[in-house]
Amino acid sequence: MLKVFILIVCLFGLISGSQARGPSSSFILHRQSSAEYINSNIEYFIDTSGKMKLDDVRNHAEFVSAGGRNVLAQIRHPVWFRIQLQLSHDAPKRWWLDYQTFSPVELLFYAPDKNGQYIEHISRKYEPFSIRPLSGRPFFYPIEFNQYQSMVIYWRSTVHSAFVFPVKIWQQEQWIDLTLSEYLFYGILLGIMLGLSFYNLLIYLRLKDKMFLLYFLAILSYMFYAINVSGLDLNILWTSEFYRYKGLSSCISATAGIFSILFAISLLGDSVRRKWFNCVLYGVVIVYLFVFFLVFIHKYSWAELLTQWAGAVWLPLVLAMSAYLSYLGSVWARYYLLGEGPTLIGSALLVLLTQGIIEANRFNMIFYFIAGAWSAILFSQALAEKVNSLKKSATAALNMAVAEKTARLQEAELYRATLEEKVNQRTKELSLEILKHQQTFEQLRASQSKLEEMAYSDALTGLPNRRMFQKRLLHVFGKAQQQGGEFALALIDLDHFKRINDSMGHGAGDQLLQIVALRLMDTLRQCDTVARLGGDEFAMIFAGPISRGDAISICQRLLQGFDEPVLIDGQQVKTGMSIGLAWFPENGSNIDEVIAAADAALYQAKAAGRHTLSYMGDVLDLNNH
Repeated sequence: MLKVFILIVCLFGLISGSQARGPSSSFILHRQSSAEYINSNIEYFIDTSGKMKLDDVRNHAEFVSAGGRNVLAQIRHPVWFRIQLQLSHDAPKRWWLDYQTFSPVELLFYAPDKNGQYIEHISRKYEPFSIRPLSGRPFFYPIEFNQYQSMVIYWRSTVHSAFVFPVKIWQQEQWIDLTLSEYLFYGILLGIMLGLSFYNLLIYLRLKDKMFLLYFLAILSYMFYAINVSGLDLNILWTSEFYRYKGLSSCISATAGIFSILFAISLLGDSVRRKWFNCVLYGVVIVYLFVFFLVFIHKYSWAELLTQWAGAVWLPLVLAMSAYLSYLGSVWARYYLLGEGPTLIGSALLVLLTQGIIEANRFNMIFYFIAGAWSAILFSQALAEKVNSLKKSATAALNMAVAEKTARLQEAELYRATLEEKVNQRTKELSLEILKHQQTFEQLRASQSKLEEMAYSDALTGLPNRRMFQKRLLHVFGKAQQQGGEFALALIDLDHFKRINDSMGHGAGDQLLQIVALRLMDTLRQCDTVARLGGDEFAMIFAGPISRGDAISICQRLLQGFDEPVLIDGQQVKTGMSIGLAWFPENGSNIDEVIAAADAALYQAKAAGRHTLSYMGDVLDLNNH
């Protein structure tokens, strides 16, 4: 009998040991319990087989208290959670359990119905709104108490990284009020990021500077990264027409990292002095591109781990570089340092969170939005300071180039004047010994001729000089002769110029010549040429095709422009001009004949009383018109 008794006791012990223990404590629901975290009473069990069903878990699983934590270190197996809820006498019977969206990929939720039978609800990140318990909110489940005042709830969670499971209990009305406030706050921060990014995109379209485009892409990709990290994308982005792809979180993180690095290179990099900095960051960009390959071959955990450690490499590097440049006096690097600092803090929080070192809370959920808006503002300021600095540098370089060019021109002019004086002096000496020094004299004339060919414009008026005039006249003549066309030539002399020059001084005469030059240039067509031949002599070439009426009309307008006195040094000066006009081929078959005809017409105009136009023997006196 003793052996039988011992055998019965052992069998009872084995049976009792195979039964799972119930929850160690209950979370009491009161009327004021809405919006409270219930993690203090949650227990968990790691399913190393990955195949256990609810009945197996209820009967055999050994749950361990989470100790109030809401983060577990990275676990590659499904994890079962349970909690016992008990209804107080004043509490409503209908509640909502909110498994806040941060890390779960798939969640199987089990709650008993009115008959005590467990009903399974399956929620995934990769499903449309239409099949969720509450449209627009994943992992949000209704709980209905009936005749029972207590119930045990189970759920099975699968993730690709650390288990983050902040769980709240809600009354739906309070949840809606708080959610609307949160979304308003998110909307303000997202509006700052979106507004500044598109503002800089418009600047890029205007200036075509890639820094503004990289700013736009960096802030826009970071905005999606913040939405994704906080889980907000599951609530507002992926509608019933768009299923979320697996590995999308890693792809969004990699995209944000790539554009953030490229923006940092454009702002802080230097292909000459900081080549190593650029090379390291481009290497990290290659790592981020490799993340897309890992997602393509379905290595989601490796892809997520690689994005985290890539950020741990480049973020401290760019912050150190920006701190160094700030120390050297770079204003835009200082703004970048202040803007990127919160991003580093956020990345550190994410790494600590995924390793289970810190707990998930509301601050962690919204920090990325605050950091993004802060970075968008300061990065935009850094970009403006960089562009302003580059503009100042370009202006300084341009001013230096202009000053250097002016100095060289002055040196050349001084050299020319000195050389001219020496040539003249030498010419006088050579005139006494012309027979003895004929060869030297010819060399000096050749040198002088070469120097004169270097200057084709008149220094006072800016018009082509006589040499350039002859060159362009030869060109127009050759073209007209080759095509069988025609052109017109006008020779101009100012009236009473010597009297003005003698009475008012050479400065007044120079001003008058400059005024005449401006009016001549304003009167002619774009294809025509006006030149100063010397003193008060000017010439105009009317390139063909041009009719006689048009050429005469241009000269008439020019004469009429000097009907009124010209204001020089505060004095009204009366002047005029005489114009001789000739045509090719009617007044000459070659250049010399055309010039002679125009010159004869000019003398005819002067003889007719000045301030007149003479052409083909006819004189137009504007004094009588």
